[in-house]
Amino acid sequence: MMGILASLIGAHDALAEASFDCVLNPALTLKLGSPISGIIDTVAVDRGDLVKKGQAVARLQSAVEAAEVALDKAKAENTADIDAKQVKVTLTKANFDRQSILVQHQNTPVEKFDEARADYQSAQQELALAQLNHHVAELQLQSAQATLDQRVIRSPIDGVVTERALGPGEYVNQDGHIVSVAEIDPLYVDTFLPIRYYGEIKVGDTANVQPDDPIGGDRKAVVSVVDQVFDAASGTFGVRLDLPNADHRIPGGLRCHVTFATPALPETAATPLTSALPMSNQPELGAK
Repeated sequence: MMGILASLIGAHDALAEASFDCVLNPALTLKLGSPISGIIDTVAVDRGDLVKKGQAVARLQSAVEAAEVALDKAKAENTADIDAKQVKVTLTKANFDRQSILVQHQNTPVEKFDEARADYQSAQQELALAQLNHHVAELQLQSAQATLDQRVIRSPIDGVVTERALGPGEYVNQDGHIVSVAEIDPLYVDTFLPIRYYGEIKVGDTANVQPDDPIGGDRKAVVSVVDQVFDAASGTFGVRLDLPNADHRIPGGLRCHVTFATPALPETAATPLTSALPMSNQPELGAK
């Protein structure tokens, strides 16, 4: 029993808490534009609004496209030509069947039989052509509907609107954007660690994240990325963690501190993080 306790105490002593500065970034930030050029009719969201995946955030003027959809829909739903050709097929087939019986008993000229057969085959071809035309009309409706749908801009993610760049009446093309949307669930926790920790931090490890005031508190995050390329100038490598944020309580862009439980290293308590960060990050992040 004493041996087991000694082993546990030894394992605990072999671990140390390494704390580093970090930043909470949105998982994804998108600038939503239009695949086609046009005049904006409405913008349904504004800065700070929460949006759901698939939600319409803006619409372009689309009266012409809507009219084309209505016209093609009427054509696609009209089966009168097919019905008429089907009736003709039924009648010519009945006549062909009668002539077949009569010609077998030599009660009708062969020419009558040939004429009835030709009429039946012609009616079948006319029916097939009517069915093809109806299928083409359905495809034209799908094409017109797709063109109309392109004039509705939808959010591809759940997120928050961070910018409204254009409004109703303004012109948008493929190079512009109407709104920007940021995905903040999950948040990405980005930090840099000295190279001596490489191999000690692995994908799937958990860590404790403490957002700065006014949010505060302790939260668990999971390592999702460990960079495979070091920054030679600073002797660091990047680590990213995923932090759940379902209630959207934590804003993106907030500074934080992340604490890992790592095997005790001789230099753990002595090396400040700032000196190990890439030069571009030194003004932004410091050791806790």
